[in-house]
Amino acid sequence: MKTFLRPGIWRRAAASARRSLAAAVFAVVLLAAVPGFAAEPERPELPSGTEVTSPDPLLNNEDPSKRYGVDLHKEPVMGTPSRLIDNRDGTVVDPREGLMWTKSDSLQTSRKWLNWFMAQDYVKELNEKRFAGHDDWRLPTRKELETLYDETKSVPWAYYWNVHDVHIDPVFGDTSCCFWSSEAYKDDYAWGFNYIRGKAYPSFKGGPQLSLSAIRPVRTWKKSDAPGSSAKAGENAP
Repeated sequence: MKTFLRPGIWRRAAASARRSLAAAVFAVVLLAAVPGFAAEPERPELPSGTEVTSPDPLLNNEDPSKRYGVDLHKEPVMGTPSRLIDNRDGTVVDPREGLMWTKSDSLQTSRKWLNWFMAQDYVKELNEKRFAGHDDWRLPTRKELETLYDETKSVPWAYYWNVHDVHIDPVFGDTSCCFWSSEAYKDDYAWGFNYIRGKAYPSFKGGPQLSLSAIRPVRTWKKSDAPGSSAKAGENAP
């Protein structure tokens, strides 16, 4: 049987095939090395009758220490004195930064994660209700979120069969790890902040699994907010 292809064409085709094979092998090696693509560690066997609907046991009203039969309980850490002041009205004041935060985040109050669009509605509803007597709540900037990151403090956050240290003041209670900011990124993304790693990150606004994110609304705080703020906070206003 005769071939009508010149030898040069065969050589080029063979070289192209070798390059494609090498690229495929490299891709497999690369994916295996990247966290998230490599095989996940084997998880503990589920106790009989356990139904898990969320990676966060608090959303299932579970005791985190009993999930998978693994002790996930850790105590909050307060390595240095707190500068934050609990007003005991659902708000926390940071006199140094001149900010008032909601003490509970959206995950604690609604038992669900929010995407960036849902976060806008959450803040709007907060203002309509005049939460803690104020109607100027908003999403924080990345810089404002970062002011709450403190490596000397931590709150345990149970996620599936692991527990992580969320580096934030324990005054906020059993809080989440990741929070939306007000800042959009390009058309489809917005910036968030991760209190486990202490870094900002872009995430899809309508993201899969709602980006595992919550929000902690904030407002600018001034001395004139008293008596809504504590007298002690008023004495330390900037």
